[in-house]
Amino acid sequence: MTTATSSPTKELVQHQMLEEVRLAIELNDFGISYQSDEIRHLRLTETIPYPFAGQLPGLAFRLPHGIKATGKQNKWTPFSLRVEDGVPLLYREKNLLAIIEFYEEPSHPVLEQKLSDGKSVRSILRIDPHGQIDVSYSAECALKDKGEDCLFCSINVRERDADRVLLQYPRQIAEAYDIVRQAGYGRNFKISGGFVPERRELESYIDVVEAIREKYTDFKGVAVIGAPEDLTVLAKYKEAGYTDLSHNLEVWDKDLFGFICPGKARRNGGWRHWVDSLEAAVEIFGKGHVHSNLVGGLDPKETFLYGIEYLSSKGVVAHFGMFAPQKNTGLEGRRTPEPSYHWELADRATDIQLRYGFTTEQMYRGPGTGDHTGRIFRIKKGDFEGDRLNIYQFPPLD
Repeated sequence: MTTATSSPTKELVQHQMLEEVRLAIELNDFGISYQSDEIRHLRLTETIPYPFAGQLPGLAFRLPHGIKATGKQNKWTPFSLRVEDGVPLLYREKNLLAIIEFYEEPSHPVLEQKLSDGKSVRSILRIDPHGQIDVSYSAECALKDKGEDCLFCSINVRERDADRVLLQYPRQIAEAYDIVRQAGYGRNFKISGGFVPERRELESYIDVVEAIREKYTDFKGVAVIGAPEDLTVLAKYKEAGYTDLSHNLEVWDKDLFGFICPGKARRNGGWRHWVDSLEAAVEIFGKGHVHSNLVGGLDPKETFLYGIEYLSSKGVVAHFGMFAPQKNTGLEGRRTPEPSYHWELADRATDIQLRYGFTTEQMYRGPGTGDHTGRIFRIKKGDFEGDRLNIYQFPPLD
């Protein structure tokens, strides 16, 4: 006689997935110990992308329910990866946590194609894990010369890819975009960069979208810009063809904003003006089409969550990741809060965003830190099939 086994309920799977996300946050903070020789035959690379620092030694892998985790290589961590009978296993101290599968970033041969000026598509744009095309208009920030860099940001000090163009030109961007569109990518497009003077930013961003629209009109474009002194300028981005706009506040507390982001506070009218600009943008672009990036771990917890509530109530999608101190920045040597802090922020913030009715696509658009909270949002919403959460992909071209 055989006994039928029932499949786990969706609620149980959701709980297990959320626990994997919590574990992934711990791995991101503590790192992971492993022997390179032991895993070399199982994995193509032993580096992971790290914000503003390029590739660092570490591992990326997926947990049993599909949650992606990354961990920097670290001897002094409770987490270790061992290979037993050819199977990679994740341990916490001596306790087996999970069988894992290594994750490799998708390769996109189209990025190796050349533009008419000989530069590679890769030097102009990237394709993120969700299928969005990301362009950095400027690889440097003008606040460097004024000594007003954001204290957490290393855009002006990180080691650079020798092939990377410091300043992109609209025709270069449009040509690279055309190449990736022909390869089936690119309906979702984001342009950002370091701080540039407002007038030059407006002209350049409009030149870019107009050059793209000479051939393509069916795309969703996000312009990541500073808050303009004249708020009537916001409508020009909409008129030019952008569907979404983002002002990256970085910090919600208005006193910390002036300290952490001195250039943004002095050059763009201060914290109140940034918030006013976000609210004005919602009137133009609509709820869920205006975004702001915050850095989780710089604000006091309740202040940060009040900011998420306030922005959500105004129709602004707030995105955030985990603060990670960078070398040669004003916050070098500082400690990010404990993983439990980062988990609570993400857990409570997604409850707020679900309550205000944002969509999954809106959670992944904007400045580019979508998956930190986006996957939690999707799990709570039940936006998955079976017992695995796949990496979110923007809807394909029609």
